[in-house]
Amino acid sequence: MTRTLAAFSASVSQLVASAAPLLSAIRVGPNRHLTGLVCQGDTIVTIDQALPAVESYTVVLSNRLLIAARPGPRDPGCNLAVLRLDSPWPTVNPEIAAPSVGSVAVVLGADADSSPTVRLTVIHRFIRTANGLAPVLDLSGERVDQGSLVLDPDGRLIGLAAFGPNGEAMAIPSALIGRMLLPNQGLAPPSVSPVVNPPSTPTATGRAWLGVALQPITVPDQLVARAGQASGRMVVSITKGGPAEMAGMRVGDVLLALNGTSTSGPQALRAFLGSDRIGTTVEVKLLRDGNVVTTNLTVAVQPDKSHS
Repeated sequence: MTRTLAAFSASVSQLVASAAPLLSAIRVGPNRHLTGLVCQGDTIVTIDQALPAVESYTVVLSNRLLIAARPGPRDPGCNLAVLRLDSPWPTVNPEIAAPSVGSVAVVLGADADSSPTVRLTVIHRFIRTANGLAPVLDLSGERVDQGSLVLDPDGRLIGLAAFGPNGEAMAIPSALIGRMLLPNQGLAPPSVSPVVNPPSTPTATGRAWLGVALQPITVPDQLVARAGQASGRMVVSITKGGPAEMAGMRVGDVLLALNGTSTSGPQALRAFLGSDRIGTTVEVKLLRDGNVVTTNLTVAVQPDKSHS
């Protein structure tokens, strides 16, 4: 038991050390700050409802460097806000997590000097929001610093901590963060690209590839009849020049089916995208802005990561 706890403790400490460069402390008033997620380039993402609207901000990065930031796009509907750093900060975006109820979560915040603060919790349940399902944390709202990174045990991003509709602690899903970033940065964060659709068994001819990153999502109740199913996979990133982009797919689309085969099951894509699909054209069924649309996509071979 002692060895098990020691190993668990060491893994949490290692996770914190690895994720600390993603933290920032946004000064929002005397002796007040807000945690933000530093993304590749010059971008910080934080919680909209907690960020006062001012002309400029002072941000403390993980090495305690103070840097100026300008206000960027805000989306009250998603409860997310973007800041632009005056100078780029070298970091690598985290991978996206797909948590389930009972999953362990590490809530990583920043103190006033941008040193990490940590809480351990689990995903208590999911609530339905206007933007889909969002995880609720087994923490009281007053114990959560808004904007904190909510990570799974592998350091993948579940979302950013915020107050839910009833004051509970919840996470703004990482898929929404990806949607917030893409139109503004003009590129897909490395955390969700280039590929998430390998077949179950690699072959000598390579892996079948759609050129998208997908996040499981529940179809809103009012659209289930139209979609013909209760769940799908939201497009959170599209690789430039890849099959999905060439087929006209967009970030925010919900992938429902390929050639009439539902993609909602946990192994559905793996089963469908065998190496024999490479070079073939498939019909893609999507839910877009509440409407079902179809397009044709030619499955490609996954590029070598060293050249992707």
